[in-house]
Amino acid sequence: MMRSYPMHRRIAAEILINILRIELQAFPQINQAPHMLPLHLHDMETAPDSSRAIMAEMLGHRGELPNLLRILAESPVAIDAYRHLAALLSTSSLTPIEQQIVYVAAAHANQCHYCTVPNPIIGDHPHAGEMAAAIRRGERLDDPRLQALRRFVAAMTEQRGWVAEGQVESFLSAGFTRENLLEVVTGIALVTLSSYANHVFATPVDHLAA
Repeated sequence: MMRSYPMHRRIAAEILINILRIELQAFPQINQAPHMLPLHLHDMETAPDSSRAIMAEMLGHRGELPNLLRILAESPVAIDAYRHLAALLSTSSLTPIEQQIVYVAAAHANQCHYCTVPNPIIGDHPHAGEMAAAIRRGERLDDPRLQALRRFVAAMTEQRGWVAEGQVESFLSAGFTRENLLEVVTGIALVTLSSYANHVFATPVDHLAA
């Protein structure tokens, strides 16, 4: 025998179901398992010819290739874009530690599971690892200028560039310039390339993760 519920309970249940339906439509990733592409970790034997010269150059810098670059090698355009963007960021007017904060803060905002440590291709700094760990833990950076940079990078990444005027003013008031702002955008472009590739391919984390 079917159990009967009071009218107000049925109405409440219908409202709850409709709310959940709206939530699932607004966040489709909750409603379905992520689809990951088959993983191809290329080496010098399997990569396309046009990627091999770039891989050889990167090997010369690091001695071995991180999994991210082995995935990007599937596309000569993608791995070359990563190399050039990283090289350009390393020559920017941002200091080495500022370059690393841009990279790690944007990766953290993108929830990238792989880009969690300083990138050795861009500016090097003895405290980069310490700063990266603080960003991952959500801790405030002691240096006011670096904290302002970290907050601006996170806002730019999360809001897709649609930051408020006050956020831009806070960034500039910390001593940064309009040139620095565009260099931040360049760094976010680098991180977006790496983060999105890592997301769709579920790049395995290795000791060279960057």
